[in-house]
Amino acid sequence: MTEADKKILACLSERKSFLIDAGAGSGKTSSLIRALDFIRGPSRNMLIKNGQRVACITFTNVAKNEIIERTDHDPLFEVSTIHDFLWGIIKSFQKELMCALLTFNAELPANSRRKQDAAIIKEALLSVPSIIYSDRGANFLEGRIFHDDLLGIAQVMFRSYPMLSKIVAAKFPFVFVDEYQDTDPKVISILLDHLKNTDTRPVIGFFGDKLQSIYSNGIGEMPDAHQAGLVTIQKEENYRCSKAVIDLLNNIRTDIKQIPAGNNAEGAAVYVGLGGINPDDDITMAALKKAEDNFGLKIEGELKILFLTHRLIARKAGYQKLWEAYSNRGDFAKDSFQAGEDPIASFLTQRIDRVLEAWRNGRVGLTISLIGVRKKSIAAMDEKRRVKETLDELDALASSGATINVVLKLIRESELMPLPDELEETISGKIVAAEDGSSEAKQQAFISELLSIPYQEVSNYRAVLENNLPYSTKHGVKGDQFKNVLVVLDDAGAKWNQYSFGNLLVGRDKSEERLQRTRNLFYVCCSRAIDKLIVAHVGSGDKNKLETLFGNGAVAV
Repeated sequence: MTEADKKILACLSERKSFLIDAGAGSGKTSSLIRALDFIRGPSRNMLIKNGQRVACITFTNVAKNEIIERTDHDPLFEVSTIHDFLWGIIKSFQKELMCALLTFNAELPANSRRKQDAAIIKEALLSVPSIIYSDRGANFLEGRIFHDDLLGIAQVMFRSYPMLSKIVAAKFPFVFVDEYQDTDPKVISILLDHLKNTDTRPVIGFFGDKLQSIYSNGIGEMPDAHQAGLVTIQKEENYRCSKAVIDLLNNIRTDIKQIPAGNNAEGAAVYVGLGGINPDDDITMAALKKAEDNFGLKIEGELKILFLTHRLIARKAGYQKLWEAYSNRGDFAKDSFQAGEDPIASFLTQRIDRVLEAWRNGRVGLTISLIGVRKKSIAAMDEKRRVKETLDELDALASSGATINVVLKLIRESELMPLPDELEETISGKIVAAEDGSSEAKQQAFISELLSIPYQEVSNYRAVLENNLPYSTKHGVKGDQFKNVLVVLDDAGAKWNQYSFGNLLVGRDKSEERLQRTRNLFYVCCSRAIDKLIVAHVGSGDKNKLETLFGNGAVAV
């Protein structure tokens, strides 16, 4: 048990809320599991007797499932994603939920595409039986809210009804938040401005690392006003990375000085410059060859290639048109797409493409489960035959170069599964052309471009998202580790207002916010390496400056 773990357990015993900043490879999840195990020791029987549970809020379903497995599926723990946790709390209070929806709608910006006229939405909700949380998209007039709305509506609920905080605090005397740095500020406000200020004051524990914040809507570093009420704990051990990589990480960040804490290899961490290389050349082979020629570095065994922008990986993995469509839509749309969070892209990958994969693999039960609720039951023999024929035809279309539009038309015509509202309106031809130059017109043009793209690009994009290829992006590897890693820095593929790797490598930037964002991204990717790390920069660099980061003898410009 580390000193950090002892401090966490002391906070739990003394009922003090805390924040742990744990450097990469420090065993953050192990600390979280140890804290959960501590609670289910002497406190377990009393918690169960009182009808109480321990909430553990995670950022992804993958993290949720890992924690559930590592706590033996103990029913004492309610482990869920942020959205599922909040919806589980507020969905029973339908009267208050309708009022909160009206308030949320009123507070939306005037140019929001979701905002409804106050009188119209109030009248419409009178005939709505209940507010529902749907993956089809938001339709406030039908009482349907979506992923993007839930956090804001939940914040309105906690702000407007103090009793809600008292109810939640009574049920959950301990609340843990995994990957706090990626948590939306609205959730932080719910927990620290409302839940923590109740009479019973639950112990709230935040686990994460501010330097591993890579999502644009995450809080990143905890604001001083909130952090003042928390016991701050640092975890400095690194069980994962080689000593050479740890030295580099300690040069990237100054707030935590990591130390080797396991059977850390000696390893290597080197820089190779690829200035002037043709973008169509094989950048991977050029980087590996230069590392071998200059440092005698031979990569044996597993090699993960990380592209820090999607431009190169989209071309290499075969979804360049899909990436360009989102990139042209703007930074928010592009970031959401790259993180796998865009609702339309998510429907294509997590519903349609997973259905196709399950069907191809002969997993009929999983296929039916993924199709989900539909108008007609699949119990009757005629419907079973019709669904089978549709799935066979869908598989053939998706594999033959058909566009996304053709695939969606078949799904709609066969009533295989409901489409999100925006796609349904476009495919059915019911959509009314918006005024030229308006945000609605730009969105309609984007949807039109998206539908013209070959469906195969969806499958290729999903393969990268789910880490099924030897190369990946920043979002695909967070929390993972690999024996050897090649990180490719590509300023040409980064939006100038978002990232600048060239500026990072010389340690200065006119925009402190951009410098921090680039540093976080660089840190996350470099810290995946267990043994050898090669950083290849598609650009030029100052050798003296670079050696302050990588060390003497580890730079080839």
